Order: sequence, then C-alpha cells, then structure tokens
Amino acid sequence: MFPTRIHLNKKTWDRLQYLQTKTRLTPNVIARVAITLALRDTRTASISDSHPDQTHIINRDVLFGEHEQSFQAMIRQFLWEQNISSDIQAVIRSLIDSGLHKLGHVQSLSGLAENFFERYST
Repeated sequence: MFPTRIHLNKKTWDRLQYLQTKTRLTPNVIARVAITLALRDTRTASISDSHPDQTHIINRDVLFGEHEQSFQAMIRQFLWEQNISSDIQAVIRSLIDSGLHKLGHVQSLSGLAENFFERYST
C-alpha cells in the first residue's frame, strides 16, 4: 500500500530538522510521532492533494522502520473511517504536517512526551 518513497515538501522537512535539534530525535522518528498525533485527533486532520514544488524524498523503510505494518493498518483505518480516497502520498504528507502543527511548541524531549500525556493527566 505505501509507496517506496515518500515526497515531503521542503517546509515539512525543515520543521522535522528543527525539531531534531530540539529533541535529538531523528526526523523519521519525529514524523512517526507526528502521524500518530494526527491520527489520534482525526477531527483536525485534513488532506491536501497539492503536490510540493521542492521535495525531500524519504524512503518508506526509513520513515516507518519496523512499524510499517502498524502504520499501514492505522492509516487504512483512518482512510476508511473518514471516507477518504486521496493519493496515499498526499495522505501521509498531510498527516505529518498536521502532527507537526501539534508539535509546534515543543522545545525538548520532555515537551514531546507531554503531547502524549496531556490527555490522561486529569
């Protein structure tokens, strides 16, 4: 289901690298976190079918690693629940962008962890 190469726009790649400097996590791990955050709150996830002008290519194996099948299952479920038939490249790009928006205020690794525990701290 996933393409061999994922084309991310330059702005997305720059944001991944910026978060790498703040958290010391690699861009692929940050992208996985971003996808997970976007899938957690599907009400705010929107799909943009626009194709980026400047791209950075990341291999599927690098982006998803050993968790590829898990991400495929989660994204398939998202597509089915939201009745989305967009190109999978656009879906993955949009999920990463949506999740990165949620991570916009992160200044450290502990700040990244707060995104996962804020819902359960009450």
